[in-house]
Amino acid sequence: MWSLARLMVVVVAALGFVCSGLTNVAQAAWPDLRFRNAEHQRELAPKLKQIPRSHPRIFIRSDSDLEAVRQRIRSNPNVAKAYERLLTWAQSDHFYENLWLTPLQLQGAVVAYRLENRSPRIKEHCLKIMEFLVEVDGDSWTWPRMAKGLAFAYDWMYDDLTPEQRLKYGERAIHCAKQCYGTWRHTDFSNHLYLEYGPILYVGVALHSDGIDDESVRQLGLDGLELLLKHFVTGHEYVNRGDGGWQESMSYHAFFTFEFAQLVELWSSASGENLWKDFSGLDGEGHFQAYNLRPFDKHRVHVADQGGPDPVSFQIADYIPLVSRRRQDGLARYWSDWLTRGFERKAKEGNKYALDGHRFWPYVLWYDPTVPVVKPEDLPLARIFRGYGWASMRSSWKDDATFALFICSPTWYGGHQHCDNNSFIIHKYAPLALDTGVYDTAQGHRGNYFARSIAHNTVTVFDPEEKFTGGNWGGSDTPVANDGGQVYMGNPNLISEVGPGTKYERSKILAYELVDHYTYAAGDATLAYSSHKVKEFTRAFLHLRPDIFVVFDRVESTNPEYKKRWLLHSQNEPVVSGQTFTITNGPGKLVGKTLLPAKATYGTVGGPGREFWVAGKNWPPGKDVRDDTGRWRLEVSPGSPARRDYFLHVLYATSAADKAYPDAQVSEADTQVTVTVKHRGTAYVVSFSKEGPLTGSLGITGPDGKVLSERKLADSVVLDTQR
Repeated sequence: MWSLARLMVVVVAALGFVCSGLTNVAQAAWPDLRFRNAEHQRELAPKLKQIPRSHPRIFIRSDSDLEAVRQRIRSNPNVAKAYERLLTWAQSDHFYENLWLTPLQLQGAVVAYRLENRSPRIKEHCLKIMEFLVEVDGDSWTWPRMAKGLAFAYDWMYDDLTPEQRLKYGERAIHCAKQCYGTWRHTDFSNHLYLEYGPILYVGVALHSDGIDDESVRQLGLDGLELLLKHFVTGHEYVNRGDGGWQESMSYHAFFTFEFAQLVELWSSASGENLWKDFSGLDGEGHFQAYNLRPFDKHRVHVADQGGPDPVSFQIADYIPLVSRRRQDGLARYWSDWLTRGFERKAKEGNKYALDGHRFWPYVLWYDPTVPVVKPEDLPLARIFRGYGWASMRSSWKDDATFALFICSPTWYGGHQHCDNNSFIIHKYAPLALDTGVYDTAQGHRGNYFARSIAHNTVTVFDPEEKFTGGNWGGSDTPVANDGGQVYMGNPNLISEVGPGTKYERSKILAYELVDHYTYAAGDATLAYSSHKVKEFTRAFLHLRPDIFVVFDRVESTNPEYKKRWLLHSQNEPVVSGQTFTITNGPGKLVGKTLLPAKATYGTVGGPGREFWVAGKNWPPGKDVRDDTGRWRLEVSPGSPARRDYFLHVLYATSAADKAYPDAQVSEADTQVTVTVKHRGTAYVVSFSKEGPLTGSLGITGPDGKVLSERKLADSVVLDTQR
């Protein structure tokens, strides 16, 4: 029991307590709530009348709603297997005395209790867990979980509880919810807000007008509803945009999205107001998983404050079957089953918690076997996630695929986001061009290196007089190293503060297109830098499938003496020979050639004691460095000072044994740069504009002399293949 408790402490350290400087700041106490909007609450108050007087109210309205679940258990072997695991556990008397898990176990036991027609044996198990939750105290993370679990059990077991038990557990649920108000109300774009405040709506719905402190319950309901409808739903519409995902990293996305999805279902079921119908903010969730796993090992791509790389997560399994059902999403259904197989594999590998029965209640309750399955291999080879500017691309859906991610976020959300606009990642067989560093605030690692531009494959412009502040999280006055990179700043608090023309507008995706032979993305990151030093930074990122990349940058500074550095990070030391550089990592290799600047200079930084070097100092993390978090970087700079410079690179991702590198040559005119790349009989001629809007063209001629493509590169975001 306690070994799992220790395990969960490690998880929390990775995904929450690492930012304890923000987590436990007291804002006030019940009933005060930062950013409560009186006008919103007057508008929303009539909606509380939609909550029925009968129980249950949360997820189901009567036993008849469960009959369809029982039918799926009888008819579908996957659901039957999941339910067998749930039921076996529910009929025991086991639960973890770990408040991250205990309330979730209570929900699982209650679901089994109702599916088993109010089994007396399972009822005793439920009551045992509820009594435990009455006696123990929580913290900023676990008070809301306790409130949710108790409210859920109160609602589903209402008819089988004595009046004394209803009062006891109802008052305890209210007490737990009130404790949430002592926790700092984080921003609309933070997982904290969803996890630390979202569950109060369970109490506001489950106990509505039941005669147990109705005034407090009403306020909890209003606060929870305002958060859901005015912040969570609108925030996800802005960030997700129907494409999938969230900006804080793949691990943080998994960490909290289940809470949001279940809140959408909670209000839809309790009120009869179907939020799912016109809401697209949870669309593309399966796509977010599929497109952002590394082909060679299926690990999550290392972007932003990424925690563990393992995508086999119960936190995803807690909501992905629900999204599949409500949005009829075939890829989400595929992912539901993929995760279940992953848990079974982990169990065979010796993970004794992988098949914990209580974890399977969302799969049992929501899995829809009638949704036609969509597999990743049936998907297009690229996808853009517009709300946070990730453009994911690959050569195929096989394990040996070349994979790349281009990043140019239109909005600075702060928090777990990084200063990584106009950066890229490339993998083939192994991590090659890396997003580097470790998610750790120890020893100044995050604020001076990990979250900063210097840790990413982008461009820095060094003004020796520029001052950076922000500490670990970007919002303080604590000085941090001058890395020459993008502005490091605090975050917006509310969804109403972001958008075009605000100070949080940091970049723009200029173009995106997936067509035969290539994927193209372009970004303008000028606004991400101080206007005192940078007048333009636009980047074109062209993937010529399967393995060639052309990267063209236009960088203009306000002072020619501000040194420009084109950065490329790797696990092992780059080998430079003339204009060519090579990065090898196990079975994979990245070969690059600098075509512009014509007289470039090269520097390599890294090795023992210099892995995370910024401004004359190493900023190592306190944690171990994995093999995908980088130890070296290549810096390419112009040979002489100039206000405006152009960088043009051709990169080739291949196996370590391959010696057949592309030939690349450049020609320049006053208004245009043209690169000709020849490889294995195919010729690519790519041109980019040097001034004005970033435009381009591409011609491809096959080995037989046949023209395979002759077209302009996109100058806008083209979604033909995405919809």
